[in-house]
Amino acid sequence: MSEPDHKRPQAAGRSYYAGVALLLAAAAMWSLNGALIKLVYEGGQGPRGVVIAFYRSLFAGLCVLPFAVGRLHTLRGSCGGGLRIPLRPAALWCVIFFAVMTVCFVVANTKTEAANAIVLQYTSTFWIFGLSPLVLNERARRKEVGLLALAILGVLVIFLGNATTDLFGLLNALCAGLFFGLLTLMIRRMRDSDPAAVTVLNNLGSAVLILPFAVVMGGLFVSGKALVLLIIMGVVQFGIPYYLYSLGLARVRAYQASLITMLEPVLVPVWTYLAVGEIVPFETLIGGGIILVALVLFIQSARKYEPDGSPSCI
Repeated sequence: MSEPDHKRPQAAGRSYYAGVALLLAAAAMWSLNGALIKLVYEGGQGPRGVVIAFYRSLFAGLCVLPFAVGRLHTLRGSCGGGLRIPLRPAALWCVIFFAVMTVCFVVANTKTEAANAIVLQYTSTFWIFGLSPLVLNERARRKEVGLLALAILGVLVIFLGNATTDLFGLLNALCAGLFFGLLTLMIRRMRDSDPAAVTVLNNLGSAVLILPFAVVMGGLFVSGKALVLLIIMGVVQFGIPYYLYSLGLARVRAYQASLITMLEPVLVPVWTYLAVGEIVPFETLIGGGIILVALVLFIQSARKYEPDGSPSCI
């Protein structure tokens, strides 16, 4: 017997708000990134950025792998009258976007303040809002665009309070934002795949792509202290939250997720201050407050997400 129609909206609502909770949890765990990267890098005395990126992806993929065993088949696609392909194109793009994003973000954190890196990474929100109608056929409501503008105001306030002249670091952070946006769109497009399988593919796949660069540019040897921090980073700050993020994107539209996870730039300067003493400017507190107001208003007004069909094989 099928579920009564009047109960379906309630179930959809519960699923949507579960997705919101998953995304908030992912953002909170992601926010440890700046502090952990600074601790590992040790002002240039630790491993290079590309080596950190390799180990972080490797340990993240390995920690989620047990949950993905037997589910990797969900990454396969079907095109051309039912012809099965090993991996759908979106899965391959995911790995590429993930690898580039990871390297750019870690390098940005080694070259500029953590607040700068994370704030500029969240220029991904513009890409997601702009490309979602084309890639996912998901369009934001006018009120959601207004809340995006409010959140971006908070981001700008934080950035102006953390200005730097390190152009290389800023460019890497902007590049991370572009590829984080593209990654989000692809993960959302693969929402019918198992989230654990998607997380393992992205992390281990990116580790394979990054490995040659890590060997050539820095070598894989790290100190015992750095190795412990990299394991913690891979498991707690990268693997588990990306699994939660994939779960959340199965329930929440990509452009909405990009707003919800803006909790991360609010928390990053706090953890970095506690870990390595990077001062939190007054502007960061003001900007963070503006972002939090935008998040609360968005979550209160969010409509229930209704599944809109399975994505194509692309």
